[in-house]
Amino acid sequence: MSYIGNQAENKVSPAFMRETLSPDGSATYFDLIHDVPGYNAESLLVTVNNVIQEPVNAYTIINDGNNRPRRLNFGVALASTDSLYVIHRGSGEVYHTPPANSVGATALQDNLKSGTVDSFTATAAQTAFTLSEIPLNAESIHVYVNGIYQKPTTNYTVTGSSTTLTLSSGILVGDEVDVHHNTLRSTVSHVPDGGVTSAKLDTNIAVAGTLGVTGASTLTGNLAVTGTSTLTGVATTGGNLTVGGDLTVTGNSTVNGTTTTINSTTLTVDDKNIELGSTASPTDSTADGGGITLKGATDKTILWENDTDSWNFNQNIETSTTTKVKQKGAFMQSSTHQALTLGY
Repeated sequence: MSYIGNQAENKVSPAFMRETLSPDGSATYFDLIHDVPGYNAESLLVTVNNVIQEPVNAYTIINDGNNRPRRLNFGVALASTDSLYVIHRGSGEVYHTPPANSVGATALQDNLKSGTVDSFTATAAQTAFTLSEIPLNAESIHVYVNGIYQKPTTNYTVTGSSTTLTLSSGILVGDEVDVHHNTLRSTVSHVPDGGVTSAKLDTNIAVAGTLGVTGASTLTGNLAVTGTSTLTGVATTGGNLTVGGDLTVTGNSTVNGTTTTINSTTLTVDDKNIELGSTASPTDSTADGGGITLKGATDKTILWENDTDSWNFNQNIETSTTTKVKQKGAFMQSSTHQALTLGY
């Protein structure tokens, strides 16, 4: 039998219905009491202060909190004094929940059905294998070792929350392990290895747990570390590096800049020998003018002068009453002359 318009078995044609809504001055959208089929804005007659609004440009239809096409979205807030009402018109689809076990495999999208086969060649006594997808449970996969079917939970287990397949006992090196997935995926498909490029990453990534970097890491901006950071590989920073906590270097530390500034109040060095002027090819000429400078109102210096082969002090040297100055094993002061002043 022929029909004019929509067939009754798939569509309903409800009576035109008016729905009054109340703006509050802050809401940018309103949830309707009926679905808007196909998110079609033209299926509604929307008026604000008795002025008909243009579909799509003035408003759109989006999902509500239950993922139903019932949200009338203006994108901007209407004033609390505005008058808003909606007239539902046109035909609406009938939403129907299928009975349990009534949906067959052919009714599902292809990306929801998994037929993946993971193949492995075992090492000696290997029991753990990493799958390409997370299986729903042990019964949702078929596992074969050298073509022999393995019994779920008896010969192998899975957690249901990770990609790890664990065999109950180790197998021989070279054994072939095949895993057939017979399960339904979630709406999010498995991301292949290497499938996420830098362009897909957020520009501001926060890591709440532990971030492990095993290869080379290059940073072109600023890096602020407020907790503990452990680097096992090579880290290259093109910008500034700020460490808010303690910094512990278990290996060697090399600074290649022109100036090293230490703002701590106490500098402690375990080594009993401090080398200055340690260039690639040190000479007396490269050592000339080197030494120690103590900052004060004027600089207090102990500097090496190559021309005289001597250390030059620009301040006096005074010993206590119980100490003496020696020259090649001989004391340079007597018991009556307790202060020795050197000058140049």
